[in-house]
Amino acid sequence: MSTVVGRAPPATGRLAWHRGWLVLGALLALGVFGAAMLPAARQLNRLMLAIPDGDKLLHLAAFAGLMLWWGNVYRRWHTRWAIAGWCLLFGLLIEGAQWPVAPEDADPFDLLADAAGIALALLALRTPLGQLLARGEAWLRGAFR
Repeated sequence: MSTVVGRAPPATGRLAWHRGWLVLGALLALGVFGAAMLPAARQLNRLMLAIPDGDKLLHLAAFAGLMLWWGNVYRRWHTRWAIAGWCLLFGLLIEGAQWPVAPEDADPFDLLADAAGIALALLALRTPLGQLLARGEAWLRGAFR
């Protein structure tokens, strides 16, 4: 299927670099998990956020980023809703994993911040941000012809 230079493929089409986007998305999720679990990263988060409960903003941003990424990789809406559920489950996994390691960091309100980030990303996916990777691929195809 040919596309016009600069135009994204239809929202139902698979991205040309699908496997690459999957690998990058897995690395992004691993980074979120690492930031939540590694003591040095948790300490850095505390130093960077001097506002009370500022870590909730990090949760919101991290899960909005995850949902935006995966919502760009899988662009059908029924799949995006499934991804939202998986992202929320991932947040629950992180909170559960923190409990034995750092009980002071396990907070049920973190899960609410995760859900808020996912919800914001679902709204953003209804904008041109929902075609970000597809448009990037189209632009790169045109730039290297």
